[in-house]
Amino acid sequence: MRLLVVSDLHGNLESARRACDRQHPDVILSCGDWGDPEDVDESLFRALLAAAPVYTTFGNHDSLDLLARLENRDGSAVLLDQGGVREVAGLRVAAIGGIWAKSHAKPHYVTDADVADAAARIARSGPVDILITHACPVGLADLTPAGRHGGQRCFLEANKTITPRLHLCGHLHVAQERTLKDGRQVINVGATPEGSIAVVEFDPSQRTLLARLERIEPG
Repeated sequence: MRLLVVSDLHGNLESARRACDRQHPDVILSCGDWGDPEDVDESLFRALLAAAPVYTTFGNHDSLDLLARLENRDGSAVLLDQGGVREVAGLRVAAIGGIWAKSHAKPHYVTDADVADAAARIARSGPVDILITHACPVGLADLTPAGRHGGQRCFLEANKTITPRLHLCGHLHVAQERTLKDGRQVINVGATPEGSIAVVEFDPSQRTLLARLERIEPG
């Protein structure tokens, strides 16, 4: 089972299609930021859904209305529930979307309390294979283009609470990864239009999960 992970498309859905053509995935996961409403061609999005099932969280550049109404061919929702767990291709996948803020002034803002509450609900539901967030855990795959740490403590605490085998994030447009002492991975997918994706290989019989960053032709 092969899963393709994309992030931060910002309207460039063609880059996701090229990655799909190259990887031939069974499932497409996204860390969000498909693009602001005026930047996303819905027909291109639906063409991607025809290639493979898509499951995504939301970022700070997304049409939440569009993501909420899109469905895969089997009728499953494209948008993962905030603080929920979904079984995807035999994997338990959880999501906490949005970016950190001190208020709810915008729909994509999440506070420390929001993230902690979502993480607690996910943890209560049982073990998680993959956690998808848009924002990053501080100190783990969170370097910005300037070399500073751009993550938030609340997402680090969420990682500790949920203990996913693999934590996927984006937002910072820098592809990077970190393997923790216990073998769990954190991968920042970067920005797919700039040439970065992640590939996850899952063997259902052995329950093995192997994830890696890869490069594609940018554009």
